[in-house]
Amino acid sequence: MAKKLVSIEGMKCDGCVENVTKAFSALNGVNNVEVSLENKNAIVDGDVAEADLKAALADTHYSVVAVENM
Repeated sequence: MAKKLVSIEGMKCDGCVENVTKAFSALNGVNNVEVSLENKNAIVDGDVAEADLKAALADTHYSVVAVENM
């Protein structure tokens, strides 16, 4: 199981956190998602590719800036 730290641009409120959480949680291989509005990032626990994380937010007001393995 891998954890990834995903930097996200465009989040401004708790609704944004909820939207990003839902988008990442819907991906195959994701077991848990913790999104931080304050830190503008998410910790994604599971086997998921960077491209899939970016694609999950492609049709939203948010974008993945960087993905780091933890």
